[in-house]
Amino acid sequence: MAANKKIKVGLLVDEFFGAAGTGYGGYGILARNYIAKYIPNEEIQIDVLLGKRRIRTIFFPTCKKYKVDNVNVYRLPYFSLFAKWWLKKQNYDIYLSIELTYDYVLKNETDINKRLILWIQDPRPKYEWDEINTVKLFPESCYYNQRIYDLVHKWNKQGRVKFISQGHFLNQKAHDLYQLPQSTSVQYLPNPVDIDDSFDIKTFHKKDNIIFLGRIESVKRGWLFCEIASSLPEYNFYMLGQTFREKEKNSAAMEKYTNIPNLHFAGHVDGKIKETYLKEAKILVNTSIHEALPVSFLEALAYGTVLVSNRNPENLTSQFGVWVGEVLGDGFDYVELYVKAIIELMGNDQKRRQLAENGLNYVKEVHNVSRFVHDMRDVIIKETKK
Repeated sequence: MAANKKIKVGLLVDEFFGAAGTGYGGYGILARNYIAKYIPNEEIQIDVLLGKRRIRTIFFPTCKKYKVDNVNVYRLPYFSLFAKWWLKKQNYDIYLSIELTYDYVLKNETDINKRLILWIQDPRPKYEWDEINTVKLFPESCYYNQRIYDLVHKWNKQGRVKFISQGHFLNQKAHDLYQLPQSTSVQYLPNPVDIDDSFDIKTFHKKDNIIFLGRIESVKRGWLFCEIASSLPEYNFYMLGQTFREKEKNSAAMEKYTNIPNLHFAGHVDGKIKETYLKEAKILVNTSIHEALPVSFLEALAYGTVLVSNRNPENLTSQFGVWVGEVLGDGFDYVELYVKAIIELMGNDQKRRQLAENGLNYVKEVHNVSRFVHDMRDVIIKETKK
């Protein structure tokens, strides 16, 4: 590589937290609010690659370019011939993928020396989908794609993949999904979260607020949060998030809960507004049938908001809140488990405060941005030199 030439990284994601018409999921938060925001410097350039253009015509052989937060965001030409030409011209030094949700870029990359850093976030082997499919109110659309997983397997056999992981508990799932040898090395690189150093957990007065933070969709089972709110009229419940995929089905499922007096639908929130909800809440409730390690967990803990969930990634829920145990299916028969957990935490302020302080200290130590920036830049630089 020429002296003073920046390392050119192609970031492979299918959403960029609302930009360019994309969704508002956890991968998009990581891509836009952390990787694209913090990683670029005098050595590293980040371009965001959203996949291919939606216009299927030879009259648009070029990519579609957006400028978002001073970052170049692209949709590649629809046809492979043009995509191959464009990638050759761009000549990325390395690719970085948050999991791998599409294969268009990698399958059109003709240089066999190009490498991929795959950040394991939420690998879903078929046995994970078996659990997800126990939800019957309306099913989650299955995006299991063996073609993508075979491509990762192939690149790994060629020695072209560096695996990093946001959580130790996800590594075996990634081994299973991508059919990796058990000897495959996976580096721990936890997700970051912005931490407000001015927030004083010991003096800030929290309200009797309980929040749900995430997209409103089948896998999140937001209807359970509504059922819990109905059972606990003495507390204020705020649902933070909006529908994106299968909007009509999700909206119909939530419609019957709109008249619960203590339940408030705030829609999509971000920035200072989201921070205020996180600061003021005492509890974050997560009702998902499936999760990896949600960014929302880290955001909540960063503001001293404890957890109640049926998911227990890296044992965070049991350490910094109440884990209610496994809840499959639609979950209606298990609402009382969440209600009991909330009453336990709201009724024992000393315990809740201690859990909140422990959670904040954990996030500060493990998930701080400076650690993330150092580790991610280090991986990019080292892998580019191989």
